[in-house]
Amino acid sequence: MSFCEERRCAWVAEPSNTWSSLGYVVVGGWLLVEAVRMRDPRFVVLALAEIAIGLGSVAFHGTGTFAGEVLDQAGMFMLSGLLLSFAAAREWAWSPQRTASSYVGLVAASTLVLLVVRPIGIPLFAAQLLIGLGWERLHHRRSTRPEEFARHWQSLAIFAVSLLIWAGDITRVLCVPTNHVLTGHAVWHLLNAWSIERMYRFYQDVGR
Repeated sequence: MSFCEERRCAWVAEPSNTWSSLGYVVVGGWLLVEAVRMRDPRFVVLALAEIAIGLGSVAFHGTGTFAGEVLDQAGMFMLSGLLLSFAAAREWAWSPQRTASSYVGLVAASTLVLLVVRPIGIPLFAAQLLIGLGWERLHHRRSTRPEEFARHWQSLAIFAVSLLIWAGDITRVLCVPTNHVLTGHAVWHLLNAWSIERMYRFYQDVGR
């Protein structure tokens, strides 16, 4: 898979897309400090997932290889699997430990499927994302406290904007290949890191 930023013959193939990926790591590290203080495995796993998403993205955009792409898409599964696992946990009243272990298992299984069927990454990510979001929509409709979902909608709004920019970048609609400072895909990274932080806050509101 390739995005707008042209790959250089250098130690870092896509500078803008690579360094912007560290936004996930910075935000994830901040959330991890909070999660450890709370001693709740759900939030520890969530914060570690944000860090892993960033490191996987650095691996992909820094190297431009399929091995890096696997790590990057595993990070995407960490986002879609998070929505799906946490929605299931709220539906069936899972314990924090079961929620965390189910989440890790789903991400691992999705990554293994990707290794066997290479083109399945984006479709599988999209399917998990849509199911997780649809499930939370049902929770919202049944909730007696819909105000708890404010940060959920904030997260989705930020993600929607970032997804439009991602689409414009990969389709070359918003594209300057020689721009190695701030690409559309880099903006996707930064906005998406913020979106996950909002989702973390939402789960704090409804899950503690």
